[in-house]
Amino acid sequence: MLLNGCTHGQKSKEVKIIKTGCPAVTPCYLPMNNLRQNRSLIDDNQTILTAWHQCAVQVEMIYQCQRDQHEKN
Repeated sequence: MLLNGCTHGQKSKEVKIIKTGCPAVTPCYLPMNNLRQNRSLIDDNQTILTAWHQCAVQVEMIYQCQRDQHEKN
């Protein structure tokens, strides 16, 4: 005796999973410095500003996502 689902008939359609919610974020870290001369201080400042910017972009992305979800409800 064969079960209905075990025959070689028509395959079922692929199910697409739709994921709702806000995107995942990564932890924000400030890089360590290794200052040896005054020029290094300027470079270090730019590196820190870039790290803060990347972190702020993630915070803004989550804020926008949560606000959009709140408006839908």
